[in-house]
Amino acid sequence: AGPKNPYDVLGVKANATAAEIKKSYFALARKYHPDTNPDKNARDKFVEIQDAYDILKDKDKRAAFDKYGSSSQQPGFDPNAFTQGGGFGSFGGFSQGFGGAGSHADIFESLFGAFGGGRESRSTGPQRGEDLEAAVGVSFLDACKGTTKTINVSTVVDCGTCSGSGLKAGASRSKCGTCGGSGTQTFVLNGGFHMASTCSTCSGTGTTVPRSGQCSSCGGIGKVRVKKTVQVKIPAGVEDGMTLRLDRMGDAPISGAGVNGDLLVRVNVARSQAFTRQGSNLYHDARIPFHTAVLGGRVRVPTLEGDVDVRVPGGTQPGEEMVLKGRGVPPLYGSGSGDLFVRFAVTLPRSLSKRQRELLQAYADDTEGRAPSKALMIPTPAKAETSSPENPGEGDESGEG
Repeated sequence: AGPKNPYDVLGVKANATAAEIKKSYFALARKYHPDTNPDKNARDKFVEIQDAYDILKDKDKRAAFDKYGSSSQQPGFDPNAFTQGGGFGSFGGFSQGFGGAGSHADIFESLFGAFGGGRESRSTGPQRGEDLEAAVGVSFLDACKGTTKTINVSTVVDCGTCSGSGLKAGASRSKCGTCGGSGTQTFVLNGGFHMASTCSTCSGTGTTVPRSGQCSSCGGIGKVRVKKTVQVKIPAGVEDGMTLRLDRMGDAPISGAGVNGDLLVRVNVARSQAFTRQGSNLYHDARIPFHTAVLGGRVRVPTLEGDVDVRVPGGTQPGEEMVLKGRGVPPLYGSGSGDLFVRFAVTLPRSLSKRQRELLQAYADDTEGRAPSKALMIPTPAKAETSSPENPGEGDESGEG
């Protein structure tokens, strides 16, 4: 039977958008994924879905199919042959040699790439697995002092059943039927030129896993995607948006020998209600009442190690700063710590009692050289005439104003 109509396979209309095609493909790929669907025909259906998506995701292939039908996907097909003859018709398997639909390499990319980032190139030599990306949220205090967080990631590892070979017990790999075991395919161009490329069926290894010998756990791929827990050490001084790289904690290579990729963890730092940060320095706005700014006093100020009392000098102006040395954030690289800058904001009372207003008016009159009015004459506190010998200090209390 010839290849099926890719639109029918994916269940979309001929005028479907790229987004609709992609959405349908992902839904069907998950449904018929051989690792999760126990149906014995699921793998064949999965390959069929991949073949259809390979055509429709490529605008050139899709345009060729819309114009010439399934024949446009045959090896050696030359659209120019229909109009002017010659051209590239003698390539003989050009499209198949460079990743034709249904190759094992494409199945690998569908199986792992569609659900985890994808692979853009293939290599016959030692490969490097894909990097994984994750994010972790930390509080402002944890970012300044350092902490350890636990995250869950989904990563590609060797299949535990077959130890990454893709073979079930007692089975062995067979010579690749596409390249004859050489690992490369050669194509003849017009004029007798030869061009070689890595075999897309065996990815250059020269051998393949026979269908009858495929491991039941990984479908012959040798890799599976599993969830695992990773401890991430957040260094003191990390800033919002920074990315931590955990070497060799990413995906294992899909095919061939090589090393794992890395795990890239983006750190999202929560905003602080008490501090503003600039590099290793911290800034805190301390609100002090009017009388403390004028007369001086003490104010409670938060630091990374807890609250401390800070002496406010008399006559402190709004916006003035005080520096607490070494109370900032340790630098990500280096030693020591930054400073904590305390900015004073003077708060004014919205209302005054009668006595407070009289006292303030007297201060204003004295400052401006005006004689106080009789209505504002403030008597000097004196000992009460009714003081008894037994209580000579009664009525002589004073307090801070």
